[in-house]
Order: sequence, then structure tokens, then C-alpha cells
Amino acid sequence: MKQGKFSVFLILLLMLTLVVAPKEKAEAASSGWQPVSGISGCKIRVITDAYTYTKSATSIDAYAETNGKCGKLNYKSFGVSIVEGGDIGPQYSGYFSSRTPTKKFYFSKLPKPTGTPWAVGLSVYKGKAKGAAFVYINPQKR
Repeated sequence: MKQGKFSVFLILLLMLTLVVAPKEKAEAASSGWQPVSGISGCKIRVITDAYTYTKSATSIDAYAETNGKCGKLNYKSFGVSIVEGGDIGPQYSGYFSSRTPTKKFYFSKLPKPTGTPWAVGLSVYKGKAKGAAFVYINPQKR
């Protein structure tokens, strides 16, 4: 009888472990806060949905945000680039005060990764004030 109760206990413990155990998920990447020169206290950053993109990933999802001390900023060249290689894929422009809409950069519309790091980022401006933020990412070869 003790062996039966012990087996039930082990099965319940295993089930609980599977339910409670954290699932592996992609960790968001951030450029960290970058100052915008010419606007006191203004900082921006770019966030992507991961640092490393596996072969099964279909897109890079990214947005930019301010620390709330910038007012309305214009942005240009929000896109993906190969580090030391230039822009690839679509480049977006617009304006934002707190956060840009999330941009999706589909791997099907980008060159095949070769192992060279990529960057996702944008340039901002407001009058003569300027700034930029970039996240370095690692897309796996496809």
C-alpha cells in the first residue's frame, strides 16, 4: 500500500513540476536608454522581441520609446541593418511622443543571415536636437 501511495505522490509531483516549471521563451533585447542631444533629460531606447532569432522565427518585432521627457519626436530610418554593412529591408519614418507602433520585419523579406550581427534602430530629431538608438541582434543562418 505504501508503494502505491508513493507512486501516486511521485506522479502528482511530476505533474506539478511540469505545470509550474518556467517555459523557455525569447528574452527581449533593449538598446538601453540613449540621450537625445539638445533636449534636456530626453532619452530613447529600442526594444526587440529577442536577442537571438532561431531559424523558426518569422519576424523581428521592434518598437522605440521615450522616457517621457522628450515631447513629440520625429524618427527616420527605423529599420534593420547589417552591422558595418548598411540598411536592409524596409525603413520607416514618422513621429511619436511615448512609443512607436511595433514594427515587424519579416525574415522572408530580408537577406538570409550569414552569421554577421544585425542592428535594429532608428534616428530621431526635433529641430536641431538629434539622437539614435540601436539594438544588436543575432539572427541564425537560414
